[in-house]
Amino acid sequence: MNSTLDQWEVLEAVVQLGSFAAAAQTMNRSQSTISYAISCLQEQFKVPLLEMKGRKAQLTEAGKALLADVEPLLSGFRALEKKAASLAAGGESELRLSIDSIFPNERLFAALAELTRLYPYILPQLHKSAFLSSVQEFQTFGADLCITGLPAREHFIKPILEIRMLAVARADHPLHAVKRQLTRLDLIQRVATIIEGATGPEPKRQPHTPSQKYVAVNTIEAAIEAVRSGMCFGWLPVYRIEPYLSSGELVRLRMPIGGERLVRLFLVAKDIDSTSREKNYIADLLGANRDLEML
Repeated sequence: MNSTLDQWEVLEAVVQLGSFAAAAQTMNRSQSTISYAISCLQEQFKVPLLEMKGRKAQLTEAGKALLADVEPLLSGFRALEKKAASLAAGGESELRLSIDSIFPNERLFAALAELTRLYPYILPQLHKSAFLSSVQEFQTFGADLCITGLPAREHFIKPILEIRMLAVARADHPLHAVKRQLTRLDLIQRVATIIEGATGPEPKRQPHTPSQKYVAVNTIEAAIEAVRSGMCFGWLPVYRIEPYLSSGELVRLRMPIGGERLVRLFLVAKDIDSTSREKNYIADLLGANRDLEML
């Protein structure tokens, strides 16, 4: 007779709880049923799996090795049971999230980690890019939720975050040699780095004057490195460049107006589905029920 997952679950319970009686009470079975399951396992493998240390049941070395190999199967089977129960109740097995790349990665992955901890059967599908359009993301990626600065009015929208963008350049950039407040003429004589995203037929870009010389990049990381190189100046998210500002490597440009911009991000849902616990949970983690924050 082959061993069963149930028998291994019994062994795991006995070890975790320390006794046959405690395992029987927790699993709502008779103590004789628990003893029989353990006996079947030991007979099948011809080695003792448990030994008594005082009044506590502990694994033998063979038991430790075998249970360690089985535990991933037990975890996978439990996740399968949870997934089946969720699907039967109308839950989700996959969530598609489209996130503007300016949204903090630390917040995003903390939320995803918490989601998958509570719902381990969920497989998040993630699309990150600059200047995401909620319309495009719902149509082409099949997104369930979108965080974007370009929401569509017909969708359900909640502002969740305002991000400060600061005009900066490396400390030795020629713009810092100008001993007065900068003018538009000063700026257009130098090269800016502009973040752009491929949204729809025409790419979306950071605001800039038509005559501004610029190098276009499609990630915030590339924009930061372009400014750090000394080749460009640019408007960068403060929370991403704080170490460089604190060290003096990057310095704020002296501008009478426009030196600081605010980017407002929205959590956007195509529709409201109150029955999807998983979707509602990740929406809450991303800020659906919090006041608008500034970063």
